[in-house]
Amino acid sequence: MINKIKKNHKIIIIIPARLRSSRLSKKLLRKINGKPMIQRVAENVKKVGYNDVMVATDSSEIFNLCKQKKIRVTMSQKIHKSGTDRVYEAYELQKKEYDIVINLQGDLPLFGRNLLNGLIRLFDDDKVQIGTAVCNLENEEIKDENIVKAKVELENDIGYVTDFKRRISSKLNYYHHIGIYAFRPKILKKFVNLHQSKNEVERKLEQLRAMDNNLKIKTVKVDYNPPSVDTINDLRKIRLIFKKNKL
Repeated sequence: MINKIKKNHKIIIIIPARLRSSRLSKKLLRKINGKPMIQRVAENVKKVGYNDVMVATDSSEIFNLCKQKKIRVTMSQKIHKSGTDRVYEAYELQKKEYDIVINLQGDLPLFGRNLLNGLIRLFDDDKVQIGTAVCNLENEEIKDENIVKAKVELENDIGYVTDFKRRISSKLNYYHHIGIYAFRPKILKKFVNLHQSKNEVERKLEQLRAMDNNLKIKTVKVDYNPPSVDTINDLRKIRLIFKKNKL
């Protein structure tokens, strides 16, 4: 159960939206019950109670769609090391100061208020630099290298991550990592100015750039796994969920 947020944080949620996708072509434009996925994600942010949301994209197709649907959007450079680098470019264009910048993946069309509230609650502690989220790791996910695992010892569903891996042999202290990050702005700036680390490149996990440079990542455990869309089968499942629940 996520407790009430104690501080009145100023928050912006930025969705990095790259058009190219290796496993599912133009996935952010794929329709889910009549609406493109990127539109679903942006609208869901507002639905769960957060109004300051924008899309950062390198694609004129996504940019024009967002403009048409009255979703706040900015064009970014095409070449970025990670989605977080794209988020920072968009953040730098803002003329308003924020306490927390959230990098929300554009392929998470279903998530609840508890995910964002739990993430933001981490920042009630002034020492927190970067926040993320995890949920329980299922047995069938252990050998799935598409699923990132976070190693963390939790106390009251909160703890600092000590490692991220795709391949593990035991579930002990490992959880299913949910692809959402929150940064204090000064830490976000520091992160994007760091060189990619060896672990980041080898494991294809941008969060290791932070950990390899002594930036700490605190996590909150939530009680559900918001489904992401990486493959055509994922898309079919999401479409069935939206159709069944008339979303």
